[in-house]
Amino acid sequence: MNNRQSFNFIISIVKFTDSRAEIKNIIVRVMIDSGYFLDIMSLVNLHFLPQDNLSSLVAKLSENSTLFYPVLDEKKAHLTVFNGKKPFQPNFTKIRTVQNIKHILFPSRDIVARFPDDRDLSPRKQIIFGTKGCDIRGIEVYDRVFLYNDPVDPFYKIRRDNTLIIAADCPEPEPSCFCNLVGVKPFAEKTADIALSTVAKGFILEPLTPKGMDWIGEISSFLKNTEPVQKNEREESRGRALKALAKVNEKALTQDLAQRVEKAGSQTIRQARNECVECFGCLHCCPTCYCFLLNDYERGKEMERVRIWDACYYSAYARVGGGANPRGKFDKRFWNRFQCKFNYFLQYEKFYACSGCGRCRLGCSAKIDIRKILNEV
Repeated sequence: MNNRQSFNFIISIVKFTDSRAEIKNIIVRVMIDSGYFLDIMSLVNLHFLPQDNLSSLVAKLSENSTLFYPVLDEKKAHLTVFNGKKPFQPNFTKIRTVQNIKHILFPSRDIVARFPDDRDLSPRKQIIFGTKGCDIRGIEVYDRVFLYNDPVDPFYKIRRDNTLIIAADCPEPEPSCFCNLVGVKPFAEKTADIALSTVAKGFILEPLTPKGMDWIGEISSFLKNTEPVQKNEREESRGRALKALAKVNEKALTQDLAQRVEKAGSQTIRQARNECVECFGCLHCCPTCYCFLLNDYERGKEMERVRIWDACYYSAYARVGGGANPRGKFDKRFWNRFQCKFNYFLQYEKFYACSGCGRCRLGCSAKIDIRKILNEV
């Protein structure tokens, strides 16, 4: 049986001059076995960054951008800022960093206005190099809250526009991880600008957005062609990570979880929060929480309006003028977190406002596991 077919390929030729780039698209028609077509096309968008080129690339990027990346310290990944005077020793194989990346796009304390002179909305360009898929879910939540609905948050938008996000695969999930339960994979397929996969002697870079494609063009001198064996190594690593997550989280969340959370009775809620000591660690380390307050402060002859994070477990969270508080009891405030992440947000945006990163359990003084609560509700 003859499976040979004709395909059109569009090849872009870029000619750089001192002042501009000229792009010419050429359509090439070739005969090829259809069985190999997808394999060839899957390599077109993959680029190989040799390990030896990483340090020089990062040094170049840091010339006009603040670059955040993960380092290993006492068996945990921590977020740090690139400093050319210190050794560059990133770790892309460990799970997400202890710190979530929302501080970069949505700071815990942010001056949003000054009177009489307003603040400058011109942040420096920044690069998040090596974040994980669970933290990408946090950005997806913030994009829905601060960008996709009116009014658009100008402070989040300008930071988002000036940030390049490079997401690294998570090849070694740990027992605290449950991203697969909430629709997240241990590797990026969207939202991030670049997906980075560690392979032998280097990294595979896959652009996921137009911004990512432009960036690949800018760093092309550091890159080489990706070979089929390297792509296969990436797919095998991703497959192992998915299997590891399936083994850690054998029981999937129920399809009617939102309805169960909505209808949970007082006894269920009390049992769920029984061990909670109200340290609020789960909310401060969560990459998807987005509540905030605005406070005005006098600074000499000027006034500042400051946005700070709020948290639904705080006793004054729902308090209104006159002192009334519909969530005066902690049981109601405790369960609001579950309503927000697994019911309300799902209704509006069709996905959970939870990343499955596991920080809430590890940061909890009582080691409450949200998976246990969700499976028993």
